[in-house]
Amino acid sequence: MKRAAYSFAIITLGLITPACGLLATSQTHVQTASSPPVPVASSVPANEGAPADPRKVGDFQVHRFSGSYQKSPLTLTEEVIARENGRWVIDYTLEEQAGSTKLRVRFDPRTDSVVGVSKFDGAEELSVPIATFEKLIDRTSFAADSNDGLVASTRGTCMIGASELDCETKSYKVSVGDKLATLSVSRSARVPSGDVTGDITASDGTLIYRSELVELGNVASPQTGVASR
Repeated sequence: MKRAAYSFAIITLGLITPACGLLATSQTHVQTASSPPVPVASSVPANEGAPADPRKVGDFQVHRFSGSYQKSPLTLTEEVIARENGRWVIDYTLEEQAGSTKLRVRFDPRTDSVVGVSKFDGAEELSVPIATFEKLIDRTSFAADSNDGLVASTRGTCMIGASELDCETKSYKVSVGDKLATLSVSRSARVPSGDVTGDITASDGTLIYRSELVELGNVASPQTGVASR
């Protein structure tokens, strides 16, 4: 049985991979990035035919994850810290009721791959396996057990902080275990990745999973909502 996955943790602003966040649909499958990329060799030579990298040092985004899939809500903050030998240095901070976890990720845009992960012991960086980062990201994702296809597409507005944006929302019929549910995905052209919210709601109204982009910007000009484009 195919699984329909949805996760926002690594999709916006292309902080990990520009390909993530592009919603791929078929009659039986809806998927965005449900896990971080693994190191792979690029088929395109560096800087040859590749689009300009939109990232800038100081770019940040904040996602909130909630629903019955977790005991308590999670908040994931991503911030581009530096450009180092052609690689992006990105800090990920996962906050939850029990405390917080911070990891520093080094990402090679030439190969769309995570090449190093470290944690902090005071001010000291300690190298840890890439799987440590994968496990952190896995906590923010949820997979339905099947997807029976698109059932509705509507246009309206959605919120990021105090900003109201024009959005398109697509809804899909899915199942989670023996429960029928609806997967709803809202996207906006005003957001670099497009994705704003993703919900999986059971037919009885129970919120199983919700991912929402609540803030993005650049630390040089912090703001609650979305930047003007």
